[in-house]
Amino acid sequence: MTKPHSCPLCAEAYDDKTGLRVHLEVEHRKSEVVSYLVELDGASTDISSDYESTTANEERPAPSA
Repeated sequence: MTKPHSCPLCAEAYDDKTGLRVHLEVEHRKSEVVSYLVELDGASTDISSDYESTTANEERPAPSA
């Protein structure tokens, strides 16, 4: 089976997007390209905008109807 998720910065390849994402964040964490790719991947998931983190003193806004 081929590994469809290849690192754009080196020769590493992974079976899934999660493995590639971890590799990028660990091995290439200071690269602007990696920051862009991680943000781009986050925009393609549904959880990033629906579940924003809050601090202990911050209240979550009420959902609109």
